[in-house]
Amino acid sequence: MNDSLTYALALIGSAFGIGLIVLLNMAMGWTRLRLNTEDEAQRFLKRDVMGFQVGSELVLTPDRCAYLCLEANGARIGLVLARGDNAVVRALRPGDVRSAQVSGTTLTLALFDYTLPRAVLELGRDGQATDWADRLQDFVRAPGGAAGNEAPYAKSA
Repeated sequence: MNDSLTYALALIGSAFGIGLIVLLNMAMGWTRLRLNTEDEAQRFLKRDVMGFQVGSELVLTPDRCAYLCLEANGARIGLVLARGDNAVVRALRPGDVRSAQVSGTTLTLALFDYTLPRAVLELGRDGQATDWADRLQDFVRAPGGAAGNEAPYAKSA
């Protein structure tokens, strides 16, 4: 056999194998995580962030894929994102947010986190994205400078 036919057969075989694995997972009941209730999202926060006390300002996205809440003392914002069969959890402190942008009902967060550089949350109700973007302004770090609540000698890169 020539090399191009061998490569084509290997590619087709690999695609078939991956498809079979996906179908097997679906047949076994594997599904994507959804944050069905605020309590479920808060359990992820309590599991991953020590001492986080959920405050009264919170939102669960209509698609059940994201959750935001302000800590009771206002020091941090809890972010829970459903990814695959688990959740990605962050406790955002002042200076952790690069920007918070609003487009209609969508809130887009750019973070100083190389493992989660961007989070897009579809909040569903008019004004909700703007309200959260305003809350997040205290957590935004100015380019090349310290966050609003950081001491001047503790400036981050």
